[in-house]
Amino acid sequence: MYVLNNKTRLQPGKSWKDDDGFTHPSNWADAWSAEEKTARGIKEVAEDPRPDDRFHRVSGQALDGSWSASAKPMDDVTETVDGVAITTPGLKSEWITRTKKTANSLLAPTDWQVIAKAERDRAIDSNVATYRAAVVAKCAAIEKSITDIADTAVPSDLATIKAKEEEDKTDADRKVVSDYEAEVANKFATFKALFDAPVDSDGRSTGKAPMHDWPEMGE
Repeated sequence: MYVLNNKTRLQPGKSWKDDDGFTHPSNWADAWSAEEKTARGIKEVAEDPRPDDRFHRVSGQALDGSWSASAKPMDDVTETVDGVAITTPGLKSEWITRTKKTANSLLAPTDWQVIAKAERDRAIDSNVATYRAAVVAKCAAIEKSITDIADTAVPSDLATIKAKEEEDKTDADRKVVSDYEAEVANKFATFKALFDAPVDSDGRSTGKAPMHDWPEMGE
């Protein structure tokens, strides 16, 4: 990306107005040499990759190319507001809910056969029965892969420690924080790995990511 005078982001292909009120043409990025851009206070900044929105809350990009982002919590977070407990689902709860919805959407087209079986004793087609059983089993397996990542217990004194000034923290305080953050980071990485497709030694995909490895009819 391009930045003007370290304070304004410029968009290639769009005209812009300088501090003197002069409007520059939209082809400035291609028409001007690197020297001309520098003379006008324009520098090209390398952009960091945008954090994955599935796992991070991304609030914006800075002029140095970095992103303002924070990891979404793995576990549910409960806060008390005006005496009322409000729980915000964490990543694990969010993706368990999504997994159930995916399973339901895959089963929906053949639900009529289950209803016909119950109402009229119509036999369910064998391939449909096999497929539905595979979807149900896969749903349970994906959910288990998520719930196997146990919740991380928050140290009772974590908030108190973090509220201290850095110079007031003891080595024991720092260890409490580092151990907790390391455990959270490890579980976060384990969870993200569920979205990675397996690859061979040449880096070529050999299958679906565990989170999306749903069966197909006829398999």
